[in-house]
Amino acid sequence: MDLINFANFNNPWDFECILFLRIGASILFAFLLGLEREITGKFAGLRTHILVSAGACVFTLLSIYAFKMQVMEGFVGVNDPARIAAQIITGIGFIGAGTVMRHGNNIYGITTAATLWMCAAIGMACGTGMYSAAATATIFSLIVLILVRKFERSFLSSKSYASKLLEIRFSAPIVHLEAMNELVDKKFDKIQKIERKIINDDKGSCISIKMRIMTNCPLREVNDTFSDKDFIEKLEIQEIDE
Repeated sequence: MDLINFANFNNPWDFECILFLRIGASILFAFLLGLEREITGKFAGLRTHILVSAGACVFTLLSIYAFKMQVMEGFVGVNDPARIAAQIITGIGFIGAGTVMRHGNNIYGITTAATLWMCAAIGMACGTGMYSAAATATIFSLIVLILVRKFERSFLSSKSYASKLLEIRFSAPIVHLEAMNELVDKKFDKIQKIERKIINDDKGSCISIKMRIMTNCPLREVNDTFSDKDFIEKLEIQEIDE
């Protein structure tokens, strides 16, 4: 397709279909990455990834076509497609920074920020019509997010992290006492101290558990152990230096 001479389109709707197809492709690919982040319970999920990818696609389309149209209609200006596209990367940096959180000595959200960055790149690829590049990037990104995570947890978690002492506090309605005890017994085998307390308030009775464990698992994995359980109402994890 000739990017400069729009007269080459036989039908005025041909160009509109191209725009619709490219924006739609950017949304589809971003949906796949956003779905993975949504399933794993990350802060930036489907809507954020879709909007980032679609926005990058639209900005790329504007940088390629909009200013060419302006010049063709007699407006004087500089036609530099790379100028707007280059600013997309800078803008994504601000959004990615909003997903990164620090808790003590630990930092969370870097992978999600990198996924948003990749979504912007995929959106730009769709904006230029490079569907094969966008599809390939999406597939390999999913492989990294899903399969490499399993590899880390299966082969690296117990070998790459030094042992640390954690204090964990969590609570849930007392009807889930058996499930909480099962969670503690199955997931943690190096418990140094554990306290159980029943709390009665206006909302009813709940069981609160406070324990100290020694583990070499990353805090992310320990947090995921609890965050997957819907019945847990409060959770605090703190690394203790002794």
